[in-house]
Amino acid sequence: MNAAARLLEPDPIEIDPRPCGLCGRTIDQHECVDDGEGPEFYCFPDDDILTRWELADVRDARRHTGEPAPQASARNSDITPSPTSAPAHYRTPQATRDAFWFVVNLCDPARLKAWLADHPRDARHLLKLLEGK
Repeated sequence: MNAAARLLEPDPIEIDPRPCGLCGRTIDQHECVDDGEGPEFYCFPDDDILTRWELADVRDARRHTGEPAPQASARNSDITPSPTSAPAHYRTPQATRDAFWFVVNLCDPARLKAWLADHPRDARHLLKLLEGK
């Protein structure tokens, strides 16, 4: 092959390195179907996904690893991770604050009261903002 032909030859298609949101595999590890409209990629059967879930659970991993069965305390326990800290403090989103100021500028007390009734988590904080202005 001469140098001119090599310059015209396209580079190989780069495989998308992001994992699939359903199965965690990359696109090259999916089933490809092309019916003329362009390729479509499908996850493989759920058996492999089930295996991954079972391996992630200490109570089921032994089915695939050959380890002995866990003690009764582990088999009957909750495996969800315990929270290391208290849940994050709720903050009124900026979009809600902007909407609040829009309603305030309408100068319609009845509408403001109805709007605040629709936003009970934010009402106290927003009224403090209004009083401070």
